[in-house]
Amino acid sequence: MDLIAALQNLSYMAVATATITSYLLGFTWYHWAIFGEAWAKALDLTKEEADSTEGLGGAFAISLVSGLTKTIFIALLMSATNISGVLSGAFFGAVIAAVYTVTSLGYYNGFARTSSKLTLINSAHSIVELTLIGAIIGAFA
Repeated sequence: MDLIAALQNLSYMAVATATITSYLLGFTWYHWAIFGEAWAKALDLTKEEADSTEGLGGAFAISLVSGLTKTIFIALLMSATNISGVLSGAFFGAVIAAVYTVTSLGYYNGFARTSSKLTLINSAHSIVELTLIGAIIGAFA
């Protein structure tokens, strides 16, 4: 696969849409009314600590770059394997999340003795995120 040509042939509208969706999902997922309260409790944070964005500018920037990186990678993989369509893309994204992210979080957090609730919240976020990214890329393919 010619990586430069593959990058040039990506649908940048799909990449932008999926990246923004990924970013917005994070805001929604970790909102206090959704999973934010359980997430904060798993980290022993108060609501005030969880709601504070002081000093998190870098984390928000990394979150956006992370979403873009994951989106481009999934788009390249889907292109290389000729996967298109919403359902096929969604399934592909879910499989990638389950194989890489969920298994990694499981063993990293297990050895770190992190709360299984935190692992579940973050793993489920990853599955939903990459499923949405795959679905969006597939819709534009």
